[in-house]
Amino acid sequence: MFKFEKEQSVWDFNGTKIGGQPGEYPTVLGASIFYNKHECVLDDKTGKIDKAKAEALWNRCQVLSDMTGIPHFIQIIAEYGEAFESYFSWFDSIDNKTAFLMDSSVPAALAHACKYVTDVGLANRAIYNSINGSIMPESIEALKNSDVDAAIVLAFNPADPSVAGREKVLTSGGVAGQTKGMLEIAEYCGIKRPILDTAATPLGLGSGGSYREILACKAIHGYPTGGAYHNMTVSWTWLKRWKGTSKTPSVLQAGYAGKDELLKQMSHHYLGGIEGIKQAAWSAPDIGCNMIASTLGADLIMYGPIENVEAMITAQAYTDIVVLEATRQLGIECKAESHPIFKLI
Repeated sequence: MFKFEKEQSVWDFNGTKIGGQPGEYPTVLGASIFYNKHECVLDDKTGKIDKAKAEALWNRCQVLSDMTGIPHFIQIIAEYGEAFESYFSWFDSIDNKTAFLMDSSVPAALAHACKYVTDVGLANRAIYNSINGSIMPESIEALKNSDVDAAIVLAFNPADPSVAGREKVLTSGGVAGQTKGMLEIAEYCGIKRPILDTAATPLGLGSGGSYREILACKAIHGYPTGGAYHNMTVSWTWLKRWKGTSKTPSVLQAGYAGKDELLKQMSHHYLGGIEGIKQAAWSAPDIGCNMIASTLGADLIMYGPIENVEAMITAQAYTDIVVLEATRQLGIECKAESHPIFKLI
C-alpha cells in the first residue's frame, strides 16, 4: 500500500465525501439505473418508469450502504431530455440528498439535463458525465451556462492507451481535434469538483493503463479518481462466449454435457444449477475488476447495473477494510466514522 505525496482533494456531496489518501474515506459506489432495456423503464422517451420497482432498488442500495458504511451515488442514464426530467423528479421525490450522475450518449439530452437541474435547483447534486475528447462546443457552453460544478473528466485516448497518452488527453488534448486538455475545458465550464475517470479499456487494448492511470491521476493531480471498470468484462468476448448469450450457446455449459455427477456436485455449491455456475463465472471478474482499482487508490467505482449491488457492496467493504488496515501503518487515519472497519469489524 502507499501514501501519495501530492495533497489529495476531497469533495463533499451533501455529506458524502470522496477523495483523499487511500483509507481516509470509504470508496463511493455508483449504481446505474434506467440503462438500455432496463426493466424499470416503461417509456425511454418520456421517462415513464415503474416507480415502485425503481424505488425498491434504490432503497436496497441505501440499506446496504447504511449497514456497511460504503456510500452510493446513483448514475441516471437517459437518451432524451424529457426522460431526464422525469427521472430527476422521481429521484428527488424519494431522496433529496444523494448526488446523481447525469449520463447520456446524446449531447442534446445532456445539455437539456444541465439546464433543467439548474432551473429546478438540483445542480449542486448533479455530476456531469462526462467531459471527454468528443465533447462538442455546444455541450461545453451548455455546461458552462449551468450551475453544475461537478463532472467526470475522462482520460480516454483511443490512439494511445498508455499512462502518458491518457495524461496527454487530460492536460493538452489532441483527441478528436481538441486543442485543450479535458481539465482546462472543465475549468472553463466552471467545474470545481472534478472526478477523474481513468477510462476502462478492453483487455488486450490497454486495460493495464486504465489501472496504472489511477496512480498517475492521484499522484499528479490529487483529484478523486475512479472509473467504470466493469466495462472491461462487458467487452471481453471470451467471457461472453463462456457464459453464453441469447444468440451464442455457453461454452462453459457445453463442458458439462454428459457429466451429470459433476453437475450434481457443483449444484450443491451454486444455487440454480448450471445457470448459477454460469453467473458465478461472469460475476467473479465483473466484481473483481473493481477490487483491483480500489487497491490502487480509486475513490469512485461505477459498477454498472444497480442490481449488482449485493455482490459489489460486500466485496467493496472487504477491500476498504484491508486498505485501511494497511495504510494505517503508513500514518493514514480514517476520517469517516461510518467506515466499514467500524461497522463490520
